[in-house]
Amino acid sequence: MRRFFLVGTLFVLFLLEGTVFQVFAPEQYGFDFQLIPRFVTVIVVMIGMVLSPAYGVLYGVVFGLLHDLIYTDLVGVYMFGMSVAAYIIGYLSKVFHLNWFTTLILGLLGVTLMEFYVYELFSLINVTDVSFTSFFYSRYLPSLLLNGIFLLIVYYPVKRLLEDLSESRRQENQAKRRSFL
Repeated sequence: MRRFFLVGTLFVLFLLEGTVFQVFAPEQYGFDFQLIPRFVTVIVVMIGMVLSPAYGVLYGVVFGLLHDLIYTDLVGVYMFGMSVAAYIIGYLSKVFHLNWFTTLILGLLGVTLMEFYVYELFSLINVTDVSFTSFFYSRYLPSLLLNGIFLLIVYYPVKRLLEDLSESRRQENQAKRRSFL
């Protein structure tokens, strides 16, 4: 049941990123910066940290492909980027004791990996002509701030949900081992 709640939450966040949040986008009101919500990426990176890097890759593939199919013309860009970010951060998190601060730093590192990967790939194939300076100051830094605030807000509920999922998965595996023996 919790697994479906996690998938449903990610799907709702995916919808919010592309629909409701665009109504409140600062560039709609004449500001010179963009806020790009990467809420799904933040949660997928947390999945890689708390559950396992393999689960982070799985959720990254599914929701990255969904992002590619709906929002971009290139299939695989977000699927690969989100999966690799979750994988790298998931294994990097094994080095640190996870608390809110390390989760914040690693989560923002995951968003950074994703943002720079997408920007550099789109620059390489001439999909975007935004200069690096413009990207960095008007898109990356404000978006990093937005996603950092989001991560701080959802840290405890998401961590508890993921730990409960991990515990229930561990208990299921123990029950299967006992029934096998």
